[in-house]
Amino acid sequence: MTEHALFDAPVRGPAYGRAFRVFATVTMLALLAYGGRVVFVLLPEPPGRESWIILAAAAFGLIGTWYFMVTARTTIDAQGIRQSGLVERKTDWSEVWQARVRGPAFSRRLAVRNVGGRFRYYYGGTPELLAAFEMIAAAYPRKA
Repeated sequence: MTEHALFDAPVRGPAYGRAFRVFATVTMLALLAYGGRVVFVLLPEPPGRESWIILAAAAFGLIGTWYFMVTARTTIDAQGIRQSGLVERKTDWSEVWQARVRGPAFSRRLAVRNVGGRFRYYYGGTPELLAAFEMIAAAYPRKA
């Protein structure tokens, strides 16, 4: 099969759908607001310096994770599949052994198994990416 010809024109889009990104943003803001309330209102005495370091690290981790989730992008082109984010994932077409689409409607993902047996998951947040996922799954069916 000539998979490379399927995607001469790249298919790109956000890795996660709009509803998922909005939910992640609302959750992150709620967690930050609650954390601020705990620190400044509910604690009986001000936290020590070590506590501030831990709180700052937790806030940094939360904000960083959120940022990479809402800005992650998936690209499918003639070279293969890529997804940006905290950890960039990449699979060339020559590495793909099988693929299938998995997950609930609000969080569809493409599970790609490479020739070495390792799985990588790519998320698609647009109808165009999800259609491309279906094409890839049909081109690389599950092997017995």
